[in-house]
Amino acid sequence: MNEPNTAQKTEEKAPTPEEIRENLLNSLKQQQEEIRKRRKEAQEAMGEGKGVLKLETPIKSGDQEITELAYDFNGITGLEYTEAMDTDAGASQIYRITYRQALALFAKAASKQAERLDMKDIVSRIGATDAVEAVQLATLFFTAATRAGQLRISKK
Repeated sequence: MNEPNTAQKTEEKAPTPEEIRENLLNSLKQQQEEIRKRRKEAQEAMGEGKGVLKLETPIKSGDQEITELAYDFNGITGLEYTEAMDTDAGASQIYRITYRQALALFAKAASKQAERLDMKDIVSRIGATDAVEAVQLATLFFTAATRAGQLRISKK
């Protein structure tokens, strides 16, 4: 059998330093664009007070695994808000939402969007990393809502 001549084989040439730099810059630009997109989505969700939390650790409900929780903070009534705030009897600061209160607020907002879960199910079954995100969402939303509410209060 005839072996092909090694000179005829096409060899891949190594990228030049300029090509490497160009590839890295393009990769960084793509990563930055993805971050901007996620940040914009998060800001829109926070502004609306609703969105979807994709769970890192699914929640079991009967024979079903729930992998995401829709939430709508604007759907919470005043009574539901105060009940969620009352879940932390040890809360001593009136100007700061505790983690327990924030988790209860998120769970209440999510339970109103879920068919098979109530507030207690979510609070007791949500995984730790998902709870951290839920607490952040609720804390940011209600802190911003408090500031916006202060602007609507008449000083007359």
